[in-house]
Amino acid sequence: MAVITISRQFGAGGITLGERLSKRLGYRYVHEDIIGEVAEKMGASPHRVRALERRGGAKLKKLLHKVDEDHIEQSNSDRSGHGDEHEYVEAVRDLIEDLYEQGNVVIIGRGGQHILRDKEGTCHVLLVGDLDHRVRFMMESYNLSEPEALTAVKRADEARVRFLSLFSQGETPDDPLQYDLVLNMNRISLEAAEELVFSRISYGVFNEGEKQT
Repeated sequence: MAVITISRQFGAGGITLGERLSKRLGYRYVHEDIIGEVAEKMGASPHRVRALERRGGAKLKKLLHKVDEDHIEQSNSDRSGHGDEHEYVEAVRDLIEDLYEQGNVVIIGRGGQHILRDKEGTCHVLLVGDLDHRVRFMMESYNLSEPEALTAVKRADEARVRFLSLFSQGETPDDPLQYDLVLNMNRISLEAAEELVFSRISYGVFNEGEKQT
């Protein structure tokens, strides 16, 4: 039973790597499909959860308190603190811990490396790349112009730092000591990244006798 979490700087290829690994290993792939489950736990709409994740933690509470009027009428406005920051974090934490118990899953983002940091049988991966590399990746993968890709990467970087602050307990989000593998995508291909993670899963992370020297 294995769990892989993939954290990534925007445009470093983490989603593509996660898809490749899940297919190769036969694991469940979890990315945006978790949004509906989080929304259900919170009693918020998937649209609201998706929007807050894109904006990041700094605007989380303000955004989630703007509940649609029709939803307020349906719930008679009984629930104080509807969709607050704490509720969101707890919903994500509960879902990721449930996924861990099920095993054989690749989890993209959402603070998985922090939530499962002390769990056995996990492999935490971070993908990084310099700005130029990530802009080129977005242009090639999503048919964006260079200005569009640059804007998208910069905004996503800012939102990611804010978002991870919800789960990182004050630690630096990309501290390499939090991960089993840190992959510089300037230096290696996605194929090579896939092989490195696959090798770690196959030969390293579950060996209870493995000792650091």
